[in-house]
Amino acid sequence: MSHILIIGRGGSINASRVTAIANAKSAPIKRLLECTNPQQILDLTYGYPRRAVLVLDNGMLAIVSRSPEELARAISTIGTSDELPWWE
Repeated sequence: MSHILIIGRGGSINASRVTAIANAKSAPIKRLLECTNPQQILDLTYGYPRRAVLVLDNGMLAIVSRSPEELARAISTIGTSDELPWWE
């Protein structure tokens, strides 16, 4: 069963497809974004500063404006409660 991770500001991701969550300000992630084909990058920041990058199982990258800690906490609580994330 797939669970939708609500990123906020209108974006959402299938949580079962997320393989890694990384800080968007780290040098290795910046290099990864530079060398990745632009067609494989989803910008879900909606104009807000980028804070995290989600690596999906199909090789796509999702740039989001939520912190890696917020996203990890939201993913770890999927299926444990019916509550939406605090930012919703």
